[in-house]
Amino acid sequence: MYLLGYDIGTSSIKASLLDVDNNSIIGTISYPDREMDIISKQPGWAEQQPEVWWSHLCIATKKLLSQTLVDPKDIKGIGISYQMHGLVLIDKDHQVLRPSIIWCDSRAVDIGDQAFHHMGESFCLRNYLNSPGNFTASKLKWVKENEPYIYRKIYKILLPGDYINMKLSGSINTTISGLSEGILWNFKEKEKANKLLEHYGIDKRLLPGITPTFSEMGRLNKSAAIQTGLQEGTPITYRAGDQPNNAMSLNVLRKGEVAATCGTSGVVYGIIDRPIYDIGSRVNAFAHVNYEKNYDKIGILLCINGAGITYNWMQKQIAHLGMSYDEMEELASSIPIGSDGLKILPFGNGAERMLSNKNMGAQIHNLDFNRHTKAHLFRAALESIAFSFIYGINIMKDLGLDMNVIKVGNDNMFKSSIFSSTIASLLGNRIEVIDTTGSSGAARAAGVHSGIFDSVEDAFDKEEPIKIYNPKNSRGEYQEAYNQWLSLLKNNLENSNTNGFFTTTKNFEDFELHRSLITKSKTIASNSLKLEGLIKLIQDVRKDIKSVHQETKNPKLKDILSQIGNIELKTQNKDVFEEHFDILNDGFIQTLKKKHPSLKFDELKVCAMLKLNLSSKEIAQNLNLSIRGIETKRYRIRKKLGIKRGISLIKHFAYISH
Repeated sequence: MYLLGYDIGTSSIKASLLDVDNNSIIGTISYPDREMDIISKQPGWAEQQPEVWWSHLCIATKKLLSQTLVDPKDIKGIGISYQMHGLVLIDKDHQVLRPSIIWCDSRAVDIGDQAFHHMGESFCLRNYLNSPGNFTASKLKWVKENEPYIYRKIYKILLPGDYINMKLSGSINTTISGLSEGILWNFKEKEKANKLLEHYGIDKRLLPGITPTFSEMGRLNKSAAIQTGLQEGTPITYRAGDQPNNAMSLNVLRKGEVAATCGTSGVVYGIIDRPIYDIGSRVNAFAHVNYEKNYDKIGILLCINGAGITYNWMQKQIAHLGMSYDEMEELASSIPIGSDGLKILPFGNGAERMLSNKNMGAQIHNLDFNRHTKAHLFRAALESIAFSFIYGINIMKDLGLDMNVIKVGNDNMFKSSIFSSTIASLLGNRIEVIDTTGSSGAARAAGVHSGIFDSVEDAFDKEEPIKIYNPKNSRGEYQEAYNQWLSLLKNNLENSNTNGFFTTTKNFEDFELHRSLITKSKTIASNSLKLEGLIKLIQDVRKDIKSVHQETKNPKLKDILSQIGNIELKTQNKDVFEEHFDILNDGFIQTLKKKHPSLKFDELKVCAMLKLNLSSKEIAQNLNLSIRGIETKRYRIRKKLGIKRGISLIKHFAYISH
């Protein structure tokens, strides 16, 4: 009896067969031998053809069956792991409409940022645990805006794993875990992200129906059986994104367990038992593979761009030609902890999310030509990458992540004793190395719904670590080296402009204070608007009573008019909103009035509400106007201020102060 697992990666398609009786992987095929092409028609774009994934999957499957000589009839279930965040569009005939916009494509960043501000940051974080960002929903909005002729033909939107399931079975469905990675799941309401779809003007019927992560998602149809060599009717019983799948493959399913990997970039994925979010969006939160049972297993994900690529650069540019990583490790082992003062900031692979999207470039510090050698550079590189992991993990701990153990696969940089020991010693936690891959994990997971395993835990509890890194006794030396590196990082962040709100602990505290003041500002501004409304109501009532009094000469009405007059004296102040708002917002309205005297008072109030990141809907409710009325005012404001289309008013006002 066997189980088959696929891993639909960016570089290749992997397929593995698990022999259930012997509890062992009997074969794994990766195809093609060279990395698959990424289409990049413009800077920042990244696309792949879904049909190519399918073609390579069919070839890999036939090769695997040929290699292992397994009878397809004995395969009892198929599991799928796939590259996260991709967008696949199909028409009613199940044909792909355009290349998939994959995870590393950045074209939808501005769309997601604008939605984050317009819908309200607190709303997005409470409901989606993330900013809409550059995820799948925002990519779909980009298609709607820029390729309407494609958008009109869409029957369903799919993630890469959903597409492979459709090709295998003809069934179209998705999972909660998959929806969450696209910011298409509302954690608070336990439903699809209908308000985000409404905000984007996207028909919610374009989303597939939901099936559990561990369930029968379809059965292999005749066409797929012919193309793959598998048995028609074989059930597909599991599907998840690569990072949740990798964590599950390492038996990371419970609170306090953490999975990590370090290839070109580094990823840390931890489990927490309640919805949680980072107000700085330095880490992301998604539904884990076992989220559906009690709606409480959340995977928080940290990505570090400048990780293994740093050490790869050292091998290509600094090491002797042909020098292996093992030889580099041996040289680095001759250098003491701390690399004799040599320090590297390894952030040379683009903007770092955990540094508030700062793109600071890699840096080498304290290089002494008389003391430092290649060996020092190798050690400093390994330590710096480890230090960046510690920095990110501490962010996750601040969010409430408990950590008992880190589990890693038997590949990439965790093979380095220097790298792994540095992390284990600084955290005080052991690191367990498990011999597993994404495709082998998907194969095991396929046995849960099939009844081969009693539970997800049962499927992976049998996996034993092949190596363990324990904390070393010299933790003080590691801590001193890390403190020096951290000080260097903070100095660089403090002395440079960043796109984020904060870069250090001090700035983080300032950021939280800023958040608190914003909340209070919104409350005071809203109450002030209500007070203005009350004043206007009193004035209208007084006017009506005065008219009746002139006709009837009723002395009681004269007394009422006198009492209303006293109330007005206490409350009338046409600038009450301006006064209260400016107290907490650095004289924003006064500054705006001086710079743009043509703005009317109602327009100034709209500007003030935009300063607070309120959506058009929220502003309309506060000012008792229609949304169309607010959009008209925003158009007039943009015209008076000379702000071109495409430039966010919210971002423009964010930089205006006295």
